[in-house]
Parts: sequence; C-alpha cells; structure tokens
Amino acid sequence: METNIATDQLLYLYAFIPTDEQDDTPDMPGIDPDTQVEYVSHGDITSVVCRVKKDEFNEDQLKKNVENMKWLQDKAFHHHEMMNRLHQTFTIIPLKFGTIYETMESLESIVNTHRERIVELFSELSDKEEWNVKVYADKEKFTRSVLENSPEIERKKQEIESLSKGKQFFERRKLDQFVEKQAEKEVDEECGLLHEKLKEISSKAEVKKNWNQKVTGRTEEMCWNSAYLIDRSDMDRLTGIMEEAKKEADEKESGLDFAVTGPWPAYHFSSFTEAGE
Repeated sequence: METNIATDQLLYLYAFIPTDEQDDTPDMPGIDPDTQVEYVSHGDITSVVCRVKKDEFNEDQLKKNVENMKWLQDKAFHHHEMMNRLHQTFTIIPLKFGTIYETMESLESIVNTHRERIVELFSELSDKEEWNVKVYADKEKFTRSVLENSPEIERKKQEIESLSKGKQFFERRKLDQFVEKQAEKEVDEECGLLHEKLKEISSKAEVKKNWNQKVTGRTEEMCWNSAYLIDRSDMDRLTGIMEEAKKEADEKESGLDFAVTGPWPAYHFSSFTEAGE
C-alpha cells in the first residue's frame, strides 16, 4: 500500500495478522465507506488498517461521535463484522474499536516495541476461538429446588414444628434467611463446577463481571459470566459439557439456564501490552 498518509487522514487499526497467512486478502470496505481495508506488512506482522478522515476520527471528535448513537451503532457494527470476517480467514489479534494512529511511523513504532509478544500471541491463538458462557438463575425456582433437596433444611423445618408458636415465627424467619444464603452458595458451587470442567478444555479462561438485569433484559439474574479460549478441535467437548449441564439442571428443575456464544476472535486473550500502557 502507499505508505504516505494525507494530511487530512488518520489510520484506523483493526487487527494484527501473521504475514505468512496473507496469501488471500479479500477486498473489503473500510469503516469509512469511501476507503478500502489495506494490509501493511512489518516483517512477520501485518497490520489490517483503513484510512479515515481526520475531522471525523481525531481524538476530540471521536469522543463526540461516540455519544451519537446512530454513528456509534453503524461504526461499531462495522468493526465487529470486520473482526469476524478476519477471524474466519486469519489468526488475528483484534484491536479495540476506535484504535487510531496519526502516522505510519507511529504504528510501526508500536509494532516494533511489542513485536516479540505479538508473534508469541499468534502462536497462542492459532486454531483457537473464544467462547463466552453465561449462567442465569431463576432464584425462586432454584430456592424451591434447594428446599426440596436439602436434608439439613428438612431437619430444621421439623425442629421448628416442635417449638411454641412464638418461637416458630422467629425461627422460620431465620430459616428463610438460611435458605436464601444456601441457595446463593449452591448457585456459586454449580457455576464453579462448570467453570472447572470448561477450564480443562481451555488454554485460557477469564471470569468476568456479571451484568445486571437492565443490561441483559432478562428476568433471571446472571450468576456467572466467563470467557474461554478453546481449540477448534475441542468443540465437541464444549458441546458435551454444556449439554450435560443443561440436562442436569432440567432434571433437578433448578432454574439454571445457560447461554453460550461464539466462536469469537480472542478479545479477552489477546493483549500484547502491560496494564496501564
């Protein structure tokens, strides 16, 4: 590609790919529809970029543009789709939406600074995909399941029946609190067991923050949110683990529901800089 950048342009960086995988580089429109995606070789590393207008993507204007929901949705959707298309063809290190460089020299400087780690990542990510697993709990249903299947709770209920009416009231309140805590504990244990099984087939795993119901749009509470880097050859094992978890939850009528999404580029496992850089 032409390495000179016009004074009214910036470089938008999508991803890094190994240069030796660059035999087939499909023509694709850039995030600015008037431009095309370009491939810039830096030895064994290739940057996937496009040119963008400085008056639209400079730092100050970009901050304003992301507050425009229509603009943000259009551009973020393009970026997301581009990541998926690149991931279908190449081993990629995906970059965050809105990664901008002012000059080719500044981009090359970043590549040279982190070259060793980027090349290592290519090896770590080769033939692997990111999968996200979220677990949701219908707390009322799960609590009912705990009540029906806990010998300890059944014993406490029988003890309460033998008490005077006055004491029963307070002991039942204490039992309700105990049941709630026990249900939360067992949800955590179920999610933890699933996580350990998924880690066995993953080269890397990351537990993420749970989303609230306003974000998920679901009535059930999210009780687990995690990402796994899994070899393509282990997809059947992933399917088997999740089918077993669903079958067990259905048999117990526990109120747990599982959402598996992927395959994605390795968004959570592709950082080549130290925290704070």
